[in-house]
Amino acid sequence: MAGMNGQDPRVLANQHREFQKRAEMLQQQVGMVQISMEDCNRALGTIEELSNVSDGSEMMFPIGSGSFVYANISRSDNVVVDVGAGISVERPIADAKVILERRKERLTTALDNMNNALLQISQQMQAIESFLSQQQQAQGMPGSQ
Repeated sequence: MAGMNGQDPRVLANQHREFQKRAEMLQQQVGMVQISMEDCNRALGTIEELSNVSDGSEMMFPIGSGSFVYANISRSDNVVVDVGAGISVERPIADAKVILERRKERLTTALDNMNNALLQISQQMQAIESFLSQQQQAQGMPGSQ
């Protein structure tokens, strides 16, 4: 790689380690965004089911860790939805769907951006690895010094 000629291999190895740390952080963030997307999809699915339920119906609702509770639906026309910053508001089902769809779009965009950043970091790491490998091979060849 032309941009690396003349660079100290130790500096490149340090850059590689920094790229590796950044990649690990990004991978953790990707995991959190994926969990948020799954949560959003579950909420959208539940809201979709609510639109087919009449008031007074009994349903099972998830309470976490694969556990459910039976509940009677007293009102199926509105849901309480998180709008950010720890604030939740009551909205009609259609509005709640719009809010969740927008959130899902933002999460998808964020996930795409993170995956692109991971790809770039990976390419930079591979370039450093390739350059260092070529340097080691060149130093090990007789008559190359």
